[in-house]
Amino acid sequence: MKISIIIPCYNVEEHIFFCLSSLLKQTFGDWEAILVNDGSKDNTLTLLNGFASKDSRIKVYTQTNQGTAVAREQGIKKAVGEYITFLDADDTLASHALQLVADKLKYDPDIIVSGFNLIKEGRIIKTKRIQFDKLESISYLKGVLCGKYGWELCGKVYKKELFAGLLQAPQRIRIGEDAVVFIQLVARSERIVGCHCPLYNYIQLSQSASHIRSSKYAEETLLAAFFIVNYLRQQSFYYQIKTEISAMCLLFYSNSTFKANLGWKHQLVRSLFMSHFKLKALWKIPKMKAFYIILLYTTKGRIVNIIKKMLSFRQP
Repeated sequence: MKISIIIPCYNVEEHIFFCLSSLLKQTFGDWEAILVNDGSKDNTLTLLNGFASKDSRIKVYTQTNQGTAVAREQGIKKAVGEYITFLDADDTLASHALQLVADKLKYDPDIIVSGFNLIKEGRIIKTKRIQFDKLESISYLKGVLCGKYGWELCGKVYKKELFAGLLQAPQRIRIGEDAVVFIQLVARSERIVGCHCPLYNYIQLSQSASHIRSSKYAEETLLAAFFIVNYLRQQSFYYQIKTEISAMCLLFYSNSTFKANLGWKHQLVRSLFMSHFKLKALWKIPKMKAFYIILLYTTKGRIVNIIKKMLSFRQP
């Protein structure tokens, strides 16, 4: 078995048909789908079993509701493929995705990175393409930390042995959880191979956790950043990426403000800026993000909050 596709499923009866149909349309056939029903309360399990009864490559497992991270861990344990990829139950794969991935396996990659489409209401609103063929892991890690490359777990394919042993992960963190695990996987890897074509389709839903404003989610974002810092500080290459680590922290702070403005007296915000607000780090991140962070810092958020209110205003 070459590729195991792990799909956590929780109350996804409205989306799972399109997700699994995209697997059945794959032009490459040597795959298995590990569907982990995470205690769904709707008709999800019935739909999963229906697909499994028609295709032996689809396998269904059930657990009590424990969240996406635990469901993925369960899937990893059950997977028999040489490589693992993650697919969210409300997303889809391009029909040629697994074939293009299989073509890259001749390079013996640790991680294969692909581009993606962002789809809203049936329309592609953004396409991201990967511009490299091969990278050493340290170069790729620097790009990830600076926001050049995404830190989502989905849209990549991983050699299963990267998951050997327990990956560290903070408890009760949902926002930033992908980055925490993904950066550890990159740190364990050696060979990163790029696939130029967009293979993954992110379906944008308004009620996903990433689009909900909450001070708790903002705190989780910053906690994830500090967890990553502590993990990377233990690595032998830490001093090669210190500036990039600070850049990552600034990006996480920027992201957190879209969940909620925690205020400059908040312990996590104060600690982050004392340790990581550096000009070298600002120059590493995208210019608009850097400008936004400087604006937040110099005005203590006052002007930014006014702009946010103006942008969110709706004429009757």
